[in-house]
Amino acid sequence: MSKQVVLGIGELCRRTGMAASALRYYERLGLLLPAGRSNARRYYGPEGTQRIALIRLFQDAGFTLPEIRALIAAGSRQHRSWRQLLAAKLRELETSIAHAARAKALIEHALGCRYRELSMCPKFLAALDDRFANTARGAMRVYVPTVSKARLER
Repeated sequence: MSKQVVLGIGELCRRTGMAASALRYYERLGLLLPAGRSNARRYYGPEGTQRIALIRLFQDAGFTLPEIRALIAAGSRQHRSWRQLLAAKLRELETSIAHAARAKALIEHALGCRYRELSMCPKFLAALDDRFANTARGAMRVYVPTVSKARLER
């Protein structure tokens, strides 16, 4: 008969690099369940480290803890809500990537701009006008000047 491995909260913290307060918080959110208690101490099964790794992986992908809780509750890729949550996060990430690409282009333009002051650059003046116009409509986006490398060098 094999003895089931149980980990105290301190050992789980050591193995995962997480603070005990974070693990307790995950418990309150329903993300992590102790295997049991003995003498008022929490014990976790070997799947505890896997659950922490899964939570951290989802966080690295940009999911919030409530979103992770919903994913875990859905339980399976076959569940419709699981697929919807991932599709929504994918759209969110694509939007973030597009914003970052526009910001990068704007910074690259600033680095290569032939004007001594950015306040004199027509592209940046247009970006300012565009930014305020879009903010007034409720949109938050970064203007990307469409400037070729050859134009920047002039």
